[in-house]
Amino acid sequence: MNALPEAEHAACWTAAIVVHRPDLAKLDAVLASAEAAPRLLRGIVVDNSEAPAEATAALVAQHPRFDYRVNPRGNAGFGQAHNWAFAQLGERSAGADFHAVLNPDIAFEPDAIERLIAAMQADPGLVLAAPTLWNPDGTRQHLFKRTPSVRALFGRRFAGPLYRVLGFDRDDDFFTMRDCDPSQPLELEFVSGAFMFFRWRAFASVGGFDERFFMYLEDCDITLRARALGHVRSVPEAHVVHHWARGNHRSLRLTLVAIRSAIQLFNKHGWRWRDPRLQRRP
Repeated sequence: MNALPEAEHAACWTAAIVVHRPDLAKLDAVLASAEAAPRLLRGIVVDNSEAPAEATAALVAQHPRFDYRVNPRGNAGFGQAHNWAFAQLGERSAGADFHAVLNPDIAFEPDAIERLIAAMQADPGLVLAAPTLWNPDGTRQHLFKRTPSVRALFGRRFAGPLYRVLGFDRDDDFFTMRDCDPSQPLELEFVSGAFMFFRWRAFASVGGFDERFFMYLEDCDITLRARALGHVRSVPEAHVVHHWARGNHRSLRLTLVAIRSAIQLFNKHGWRWRDPRLQRRP
């Protein structure tokens, strides 16, 4: 790996993790990853579970830079919980430069944070950065994305054996940026909520997540809004392992939640059957 650029100053960051009946081993891994990384000012774990979980609270208590809090609104959604977490952190995190939205199913080495901070410091116009996400087996996850189209979302979930026959694979490949070199920094339209590294003032300026999204695509929505403030870019040398669950592919209830979120996204940012940039390609 290339040497890290020298930091301009001792930038610090905060972290928020939202859980709901978490896998404790995986949660422990992300907490340990964050605490091992440099200059973590403060972190918070917000529990959206229906009742306080003693085992979760006990685990978080083993990580002194993190606080455990039960969401006073219960399971009100991913975005609402992260907004509440940011508000709680803000009361005691004056001077934070960056804020990380972390899933409870990731793990990373300390240099991932170093590289994200270095990229943000090198470009003052960079308001949201994304690491490369990898499967535990060392294969890359295709989670750098463009703004979705109806065909891209519908085809990957519902086309089944007609996925390639009807050309949905072409829409999906364009949506997941498979035509781009992921080893190079990429301008992104959709950063996965598994790991979003915001400039602190950018998260505050966009007002956090849109709480009308209960779950799914709230990360796309906030990415599109962040792009109005500056650049959103991948930092390919920052590596994060992600135990990707893809719960909406196994649950009818979560599938319906995903459909509702897609309708909300298209209503807000515009409906398009197919990405017009793909339509112009031969």
